[in-house]
Amino acid sequence: MLALLVSAALAAPADLDLAEARLSGRLRSAASLAERGAIDVFRDAMREPPPLDGVQVSIETSDAPALRAALDAAGIEVEAAAGDRVQAFVPYGRLREVALLPGVRRMREPWLAQSKGGGAAPKRVTEGYAATLLTDWQAAGLDGTGVRVAIVDVGFDRLDAVGDTEVPAARTTDFTRGRLEATTHGTAVTEVVYDFAPGATFYLATIATEVDLAEVLMWLVEDDVDVVNASVGFDNVAHADGDSYVTRAVDAAVDEGLIYVAAAGNENDKYRVGALAREPGGGVTLAGAGATHVWTAGGYAQVSLRWSEPFGEAATDLDLALYNEDGTPCGLSADPQGGTGDPYEIVYANGCSDLVSAVVEAADGVDVTGLEGYLYAPWSIEEADWTNTENLTLPGDTRRGLSVGAWHTGDDTLPYYSSRGPTNDGRAKPDLVAPTGVSTATYGSGGFEGSSAAAPHVAGLAALWVDATGSRNAPERFVQWARLGARDVGAPGLDLATGAGLARADALPSAHCTCGTGAASGAAAAVGSALAIVVMRRRK
Repeated sequence: MLALLVSAALAAPADLDLAEARLSGRLRSAASLAERGAIDVFRDAMREPPPLDGVQVSIETSDAPALRAALDAAGIEVEAAAGDRVQAFVPYGRLREVALLPGVRRMREPWLAQSKGGGAAPKRVTEGYAATLLTDWQAAGLDGTGVRVAIVDVGFDRLDAVGDTEVPAARTTDFTRGRLEATTHGTAVTEVVYDFAPGATFYLATIATEVDLAEVLMWLVEDDVDVVNASVGFDNVAHADGDSYVTRAVDAAVDEGLIYVAAAGNENDKYRVGALAREPGGGVTLAGAGATHVWTAGGYAQVSLRWSEPFGEAATDLDLALYNEDGTPCGLSADPQGGTGDPYEIVYANGCSDLVSAVVEAADGVDVTGLEGYLYAPWSIEEADWTNTENLTLPGDTRRGLSVGAWHTGDDTLPYYSSRGPTNDGRAKPDLVAPTGVSTATYGSGGFEGSSAAAPHVAGLAALWVDATGSRNAPERFVQWARLGARDVGAPGLDLATGAGLARADALPSAHCTCGTGAASGAAAAVGSALAIVVMRRRK
């Protein structure tokens, strides 16, 4: 009955306008195409076509429990809920109807987590073990026994095939609802942590979206997990200022006692960042250039732009256009920003040239003075157009957890791709770098590359530290200890590419090690309170 009433209400132009305002540009397009019986046009533009009858959505809401009840009453499948977001599966023809439900602020496709590494089977031990532990802690009797370690990732293919010498035989696994990536990425991450802490109890959790991550973190908090490694991230979907949905969820979990280790990202060659300005002829420049040259994946283009206005309050109306090498248009994103929109545009386009030009466009009279722009392309930007700054993946901007970049220990160099700071609010990140280009059974000799490979070295070290010190629920102490023990690499002192330096440890810490002290900040404590999670319990 509720669904019928809402559908009938759509006849009113004011309600139609409200529904349109609450839907993202992509979902507005899907709703319109569904009404015209042309939804295949939307499916064809998706990198991974969704199921035939609908689309997964993330709904920002002022009242998650009430919205869940309304969705249930309307017969809409609710998949997850955490904080101020509800994740649901909505038939294409009902998108506008759901947008009009009470409490809906904004509705869009979920942010999809991306793995932060990969690569090209007797027992293989990461070369990073010896590079990180100058004294063999396992030989001293420490193997992580009694410590609970979680690996959060996008997939764990071949987990059973690599054998019990590579990954723990006993583990708790929690999988998302049919959205798994066919990837061995999480398996390789597990191998690295297991090399450090074979005695630990392992939890393996697969996520696909930002709501999945927040929900899983609450599950891990409830199960009193000590260390979480997440070699995944969300790219250019929100500001890297410590206040995004995923970063607040991470910091709230750290405030509950988790040591959270995040991959800083492999995005340095994928961003152009800088001031937006008007050209004399009326065009818009980003970091001094009118166009950014972007590589496509065999003609499939995906390019996003955000700028430094608050999400939900953007008043500067910008568009993002793509042009082929011959100058013909390839794609356009032109969502309106009129004071209540998001400072965000994203183009998905098929049939483009191998290299396209991404151009920020605006109508005459639109003032961009004082705005910073962030243009991102997942298959990289032409090298001359990189800007080497502010390209962390979320939640690599965490205020409370550890953000880890990559370091080639073989030749003592920083990989070109490793993400750099600062955060968008000016904080120094990453915190540390750790070994990459290491060996696993999954990827072979030296084949595990990226900050995905670096982060689990620090997570493994954290598990041994908890074992050695008995310091549970003291993540700030581990963070301080790890920073103090790092070897300074890159530019002298704390820097925006390598943080405090290369993670390493020598002598075992004392069981009574204070290793740095300090209570949670008032802001972080407030975040923990704000993310009072509505958890829809998963299978274990």
